[in-house]
Amino acid sequence: MPLQTIVPPAITAGKVLLYRFPQQSKGSFPQREEAGEFTPSPVASPITDPAWWEGRYVLCPLRLRLEDGTTLELADAVVAMTRTKQIITTQVVGMTGTVKEYISSGDYDINIAVGIQGLEDGKIADRYPEEGLRELLRYLEVDKPIQVQSAFLDLFRVNRIVIKSYSLTQDTATNYQELTLSALSDDEYNVYSTDY
Repeated sequence: MPLQTIVPPAITAGKVLLYRFPQQSKGSFPQREEAGEFTPSPVASPITDPAWWEGRYVLCPLRLRLEDGTTLELADAVVAMTRTKQIITTQVVGMTGTVKEYISSGDYDINIAVGIQGLEDGKIADRYPEEGLRELLRYLEVDKPIQVQSAFLDLFRVNRIVIKSYSLTQDTATNYQELTLSALSDDEYNVYSTDY
């Protein structure tokens, strides 16, 4: 005797309609007649001619600026960013999944890997980058937001950060010191009160 499934009408009222798609041969993509011709956009190819790169050290420097106008340019800084959106999810009885209520976009969680090169009279030298590290520490120890600017950060409209932490391990065998810092993006807000 075959089993029967009895589904209450309250549950079937919210079900999604099923659609039948035309049969496709295995391994082929479905054709979209209404979309027209598929035209890919061009992708830039890498420049492999060494002569083009002569004298070029960095294409996207990162600049830090304190409130007093002091500026530091980091030629060797690689930024990684994460942004988590603030979303409230609500479970509804009898529904698969949740109802999402978008609240706001959170801060960017920013990690920056910085490399400091040993210099002497503005040229790369065989010495530990003590002066460069000391200068960068002035910016990292500030307990206020720091203005930042780079072509990469401009794409995401990030122009201020707050330093959360930084870490480094002494490198004694080279004239190069690596440092990683963690920061949060910081937007300026004007808060108005009508209470008085």
